[in-house]
Amino acid sequence: EGAIAARYDKINMFDVTLGGGETYLESATVEAGQKAVLVEGPMKAKIGLSICYDLRFAPLYNAYAKAGVEIVTIPSAFTVPTGQAHWETMIRARAIETMAFVIAPAQGGRHDDGRSTWGHSMIVDPWGKVLAKLDHDEPGFIAADLDLDMVAASRAKIPAWQGGRKFEGP
Repeated sequence: EGAIAARYDKINMFDVTLGGGETYLESATVEAGQKAVLVEGPMKAKIGLSICYDLRFAPLYNAYAKAGVEIVTIPSAFTVPTGQAHWETMIRARAIETMAFVIAPAQGGRHDDGRSTWGHSMIVDPWGKVLAKLDHDEPGFIAADLDLDMVAASRAKIPAWQGGRKFEGP
């Protein structure tokens, strides 16, 4: 039907100065969101929404895992240096720690303003296995079959969210 199912406003703004003096100040033009958003998707899947730089902040994904999320989306536009160093590792880590599927479409290529983004869209299963990946920064399409029963099976293998101690400090 094309109806909007939910709205998510990115919580963590990309306000950084990278090595070499390259500066980004996303908060100068974008207002940060204040809440995590779950939406019901196909097959009644619980989908947690996030965007780009949110990927670096585990508490958002911990909250989604505790809420029983089955799929997390992370559309992104990583810079080339950070994409090369961190993109796949972080996407797989989020899948493993939430024990949910991660769908991570990624903008890639050279842009009119001269910046370049990493690309390399990915779909990862709850065990951290890459199901589909674009190995370049050019336009493309990826797809994967998501067996939502795998989410419950993964959580049964390692029920990490049943444990974990609260702590103080440092």
